[in-house]
Amino acid sequence: MPKLTQQELETYLWGAANILRGKTAGQDYKTYILTLLFFKRLSDQWDYEADEVIREKETEFGRTLNEKQRQALRATAHVHRFNMPEGSHWHDVQAVAENIGQVLTAATRNIAAANPELKGVFTVDWNQAAPDGTDKLIKNAVVHALIQHFNGRNLSNANVEPDILGRAYEYLIKMFADDAGAKAGEFFTPPEVVDILIRCLEPIPGETIYDPTCGSGGMLVHSADFLKERGHKPNLIQCFGQEMNWQTYAIAKINVILHGLEAEIKGGKSTITEPQFLDPKGGVRLFDMVIANFPFSNEYWWLPEELQTEEEAKKQKKSISKDGYTDPYNRFVFGTPPLSNGDYAFIQHILASTKTDGRCGVVCPQGVLFRGQPEVEEETGEFDKSGNPKIRRRKADDEYLIRKGILDSKFLDAVIALPLNIFYGAGVPACLLLMNKDRQEERREKVLFIYAARHYRELSSKNQLRPQDVMRILVHYHAYGDAARAEELTKLHRDRLQAEVTRVEIEECSRIAAEYEPSRKKVTELQAALADMAQKVMAASKSERKALESDHKKLQAAMERPLRELAKRDEEIAAARRKAAEDHQSLVDTADELHNIYSDPSELAKHARVAGMDEIEDNEFNLNIPRYVDTFEPEQPIEVSKTLTALVSASLDQQKAEKQLRALLADLGLAG
Repeated sequence: MPKLTQQELETYLWGAANILRGKTAGQDYKTYILTLLFFKRLSDQWDYEADEVIREKETEFGRTLNEKQRQALRATAHVHRFNMPEGSHWHDVQAVAENIGQVLTAATRNIAAANPELKGVFTVDWNQAAPDGTDKLIKNAVVHALIQHFNGRNLSNANVEPDILGRAYEYLIKMFADDAGAKAGEFFTPPEVVDILIRCLEPIPGETIYDPTCGSGGMLVHSADFLKERGHKPNLIQCFGQEMNWQTYAIAKINVILHGLEAEIKGGKSTITEPQFLDPKGGVRLFDMVIANFPFSNEYWWLPEELQTEEEAKKQKKSISKDGYTDPYNRFVFGTPPLSNGDYAFIQHILASTKTDGRCGVVCPQGVLFRGQPEVEEETGEFDKSGNPKIRRRKADDEYLIRKGILDSKFLDAVIALPLNIFYGAGVPACLLLMNKDRQEERREKVLFIYAARHYRELSSKNQLRPQDVMRILVHYHAYGDAARAEELTKLHRDRLQAEVTRVEIEECSRIAAEYEPSRKKVTELQAALADMAQKVMAASKSERKALESDHKKLQAAMERPLRELAKRDEEIAAARRKAAEDHQSLVDTADELHNIYSDPSELAKHARVAGMDEIEDNEFNLNIPRYVDTFEPEQPIEVSKTLTALVSASLDQQKAEKQLRALLADLGLAG
């Protein structure tokens, strides 16, 4: 029996989501579906592992084992990756008809209790009462429909390659993010942004990688994918993540397990107030690479998760000293962030968690580039006895001092300004900060600024970085102002992204075909029935023909809907191929554009520029991109002759309209 393809599995899994959509509170249904998928996978794989060992033993002994011997092997702990307590298998849930939610919840909780690694994964309560108490939140019939749906596929390695299952799981997360809209920012970072960060930081085998606000774990998974692309096994890196939201933690935990990563995910605590990865001395643990998309401008960052409310913040502020929050982990070496904004709390946590020869990449609001002012002296408007103006000295702002400290440390390698609205639920301008604690000597007195906000694909609800936009950013970053390297880098990224566009096109067309496969099968069945009917009509007597012709018309009528569906399929496939063709051509065009940009320094200055620390200091450590890159958008040139012609035409139209209005008023006896 052939194994499921990725597209078949994705279509099948999204079908389960469609059963539950709208039947839970808000977007919670993603956690229900993803954990149910994982439960089915655990059960199927548990059976597969036992069957593999049984086959090995039967081959070894040269005989068939009896049922008692088979049961003994199935119950042996070392045979299985995870323990499956008695009565907690998928089949145990499948066997009941009433109160399925109660049995399902008990089974998954038992599995979590028996496997410390799965603590916190099965958090949903399938037996939860509806708000009015009259029934269950998810009715028994709906849970039954989901169980029956998942019964349709075996999710063990016998039927699904592990890589395929992992990628299908990521596809589900992406679909849930699209469905959730603004709320998706809590658990999902667009893969194009993650790809840029990973390819700038370039993880290597043997490293430790940490995401302090890991969401659904996408950055850790993509780090492992980068290793696979380079020919290494993904488990050659050790991944660590912390996620405050328990439901999102569960999604991340399942994600890294399905991808076979060496990963430790911890949940339920704020990374700032209760970091979960500490060294033996009680300080934060150090990692080779840190990557994060933290919650922007969090005004409650200094409070534990359970106290992050406006009322509690007012109460707790009274106990904070005038110097601000005191960090017990000594992370705020460049200064204490303001209580009203936690951006620099997260940035300093990330730096504090990075080894002395490590590097980090972080998604930030652009406000971190320029908020805060240096110490200034200003006139008060008053005068002393000698008639001299009185001078008032204003202290430097906290965020200014932190930014200056980071720059003085020489850690900041590059700043990348991103397009507006490419993150779910975050309309503020965002940027990427790339930092390295062991920078090349020739870079230590420099910072690269990349203005990537001009180029993107406009979607209905958000914007998206296209392959050519990703290529621009990566060429600028890796070239670091070196025109000689840019040519080689452009070809490298163009060829890689061309292959990626082709892969995405094939996958998307296969996904569309899988979605419409039931309609295709229906058409095939009806065509065979029509052909059979036509033969019967030809062989029938005149008296029999009338009834047969009526049946023939019914079959033709039944064909209309699936044929319409297949027409939609063909339109969607054609659209996917057009998009791929456009992306292929755009990559070629952008490669030519980059060649021209790097051939003309004045043109390059509109896109990327390496600035020296002396210039940054002259700008009072303000990193706002327009101070370093020419972001001015020139107006379209005006053709004077055409403009004058248009003005004359408009004037004549106005005179004509005024004449018609006077005539109308005269007819009404209202003329002056």
